[in-house]
Amino acid sequence: MKKFLIFIGIIAAIAIALMATTPDKQQHHDTIKEVLSRAVNAELRDNNIDGAVASIGSVFAMNAVDEFLNRSLLIRDHRFYNIGVIDYDGEFQMVSVGVFNHVYTVDENQARELIKTKIKDLIHL
Repeated sequence: MKKFLIFIGIIAAIAIALMATTPDKQQHHDTIKEVLSRAVNAELRDNNIDGAVASIGSVFAMNAVDEFLNRSLLIRDHRFYNIGVIDYDGEFQMVSVGVFNHVYTVDENQARELIKTKIKDLIHL
């Protein structure tokens, strides 16, 4: 019986820690923006765009990403974790998971593919 109570105590402590350390929307926003920033800069390098043009392009892209995330990033809170989703044309796409005060998101390669796809969609509008 004593081992069972210790086990229940450990489970309760983990559950409390999970609830207390769920990241907020700003942490999701900042993490996603950082990954997208690296993806944009990698795309600029791959297309041999550097110097002042790359700096201007990067700033413009990050402002657009920031505005897009402010409008479209939704956080679905669950008891022990939360999920960041993007609302894009009525279609929801999961982009991050927050647990233990850390946000896990798409990697840089997935972000690059996402950016290429969405930019092509915008160009064809």
